[in-house]
Amino acid sequence: MKPLSSFSRRNFLRTLAATGLASGSAFAAPSPTAQPFNEVHDLVIVGSGFAGLSAAYAALKAGVKDILILDKMEAFGGNSCLCGGLMSVPLNPKQQKQGIKDSVDLMVADMTKAGRGFNHPDLARKFAENAVNICPMLDECGVQLMDKVIRLGGHSAPRTMVPTAASGGGIVVPIHNWLKKNGVQFRNRSQVIDLLMQDGKVTGVLVNCDYNWKDGTSKKEQRIGSRGGIVVATGGWGQDKDFIKTTMPVYSLLECTSQPGATAEMLKALLKSGCLPSMLDMYQLGPWASPDEKGAGPGSFFADYAFAEGMAVNPKTGRRFMNELADRRTRADAELNVLSESTPDKINYPIVFCGEKTTEHAEGFKAAYRDKTVFRHETLADLAKAYDIPLKALQQQVDEYNKIVAGTLKDPFAKPLDVKQTLKAPFYAMRLTPKLHYCMGGIAVNPRSEVLSTATLAPIPGLYAAGEVTGGVHGMDRLGGCSSVDCMVFGLEAGRNAAAYLKAQGN
Repeated sequence: MKPLSSFSRRNFLRTLAATGLASGSAFAAPSPTAQPFNEVHDLVIVGSGFAGLSAAYAALKAGVKDILILDKMEAFGGNSCLCGGLMSVPLNPKQQKQGIKDSVDLMVADMTKAGRGFNHPDLARKFAENAVNICPMLDECGVQLMDKVIRLGGHSAPRTMVPTAASGGGIVVPIHNWLKKNGVQFRNRSQVIDLLMQDGKVTGVLVNCDYNWKDGTSKKEQRIGSRGGIVVATGGWGQDKDFIKTTMPVYSLLECTSQPGATAEMLKALLKSGCLPSMLDMYQLGPWASPDEKGAGPGSFFADYAFAEGMAVNPKTGRRFMNELADRRTRADAELNVLSESTPDKINYPIVFCGEKTTEHAEGFKAAYRDKTVFRHETLADLAKAYDIPLKALQQQVDEYNKIVAGTLKDPFAKPLDVKQTLKAPFYAMRLTPKLHYCMGGIAVNPRSEVLSTATLAPIPGLYAAGEVTGGVHGMDRLGGCSSVDCMVFGLEAGRNAAAYLKAQGN
C-alpha cells in the first residue's frame, strides 16, 4: 500500500469541491475586573459535557457546595451526548473479569504510537494511570454499562467499555441528574466570551445571557465571579470553518461530526488571556464516517464492528487496502488514498462490509439500516454490482480473507481477530469517507489540569481546563474511546484542584 501523499490528499479535496460534495499571534491584555460582579459562586464551570460534569462531581465530593455550570447551547451535554460513549480504560473491572491482560504501560505505548510520538508524556501517563478511577463516578451516578469490552482500532487489547444506551447520553444524563440532585446549578444559553482577571488570577467570566446560537444574539452581559477559579470544558471547534481554514486549510472542505455549537470563541478568549497554545493545527479525521449520514450517526458505530469482523475494499480493485483495526489516522489516510482515485463525475468511496452474524450484536446497525446508511446484499454479486466492484477480484479477496480467519493464510495487514467471523452472504455494506472529528490541539495544561501561561510557562492561578479544549494528551492523533476518558480523567483532576484552590483562598 503506497502512503498517502499530500498531492493525492489535495486531489481528493479538489474533487470534492469540484463535484459540490465537500461540504504567530499577539495576545491582547486580559479583561480587568474593575466592575463588580453580578453574582459570585464557589466554582464556575464552562461546558456541560463529560469534562465539565466530572469537574463538578470531583469538586462536590471535595466539599464545594456552590457550583454553577454554564453552557451556551439550549441543550446540555454538547458533543458528549452525540458520541457513542465508548470508554477505553485499561485494567477496568469488566476487562479483569474476563481475564484480559492489559497494563498502563501498554496503554501509553498504544497512545504514543497513534499520536506519532507527539504526545506530552506526562499527560499521556496521567491518562493511562488514572483512567480506571473514572469507574467509581460512573457507578455512583448510575451509569449503566454493557457486560462486555471490545477492541477498537489501534488498541493492543479489548479494553473499551460500552454504555447500555450505546450513546454518550447514557453517561451524560445520569451524571447530570445526580449533580442536580446534589445541588449543582445548570444554566443554559450562557455564552462565555471572556475571562475576568485581577492581580494575575482568574476571578470570573463575562457572559452573554439568553444567547441564541442560531443568530448569535443575546439579551444582556453579566459578570459572574468564582471564588475557586474557572474550569473550562468547552470542547473542540470543529464547526468553526473560519478557524479550521486558518489553522489547517485543507480540512476546511470536510464535513464535521460535531454539534453546531462546536466553535472557537472560548478558545480565542483563552488565547487572548495569555494561555499557551498546544498543537492548534492538528485535527483527527474519523475513518468510520459515511457520506450517507450526517455527522457521525449510527453507521459510525456499526462500522467499528464491520471493521473488526469484516473488511474494507477499494471499489476500483476489489481488494483490501488497510488494516481495518489500525489507528484512526492510518485508516483515514488509507481511505483518502482510495478517494484520491475519484474522477470529477464519480467519487471512489471505500466500502466496508460484514456478514449477517455481525449485525446481530453490532450497536448502531438497526438504526443505520433503517436510515439507509447500511445496505443488505443477498449475494456477493449483488454487492459488487451495487458499488461497481470487479466481481472476480472481490470473490478472490473474500476467499483470501476467509482463509485468514481460518488461520491458513497470513494477513498481510496483520489485523487482530478477537472475533473470527467467516464472511458469507448475505452481506451488509456501507460507504466510507473520513470526516473532521476531533481537535487534537488546544490550550496547554499540566497533569493537574492547570492552564499554562504563554508568558511564564507556569500555571495561571485560578484557571483549569479539561477535555477537547486542551492539547497534548493524544499527540497527533488519538485512539477510539479515549476522548471520553480524557474528559473524565482531567475533569476530575480539575475539579479536585479547583476545590483545593478555593480552600487555599480562605473560602
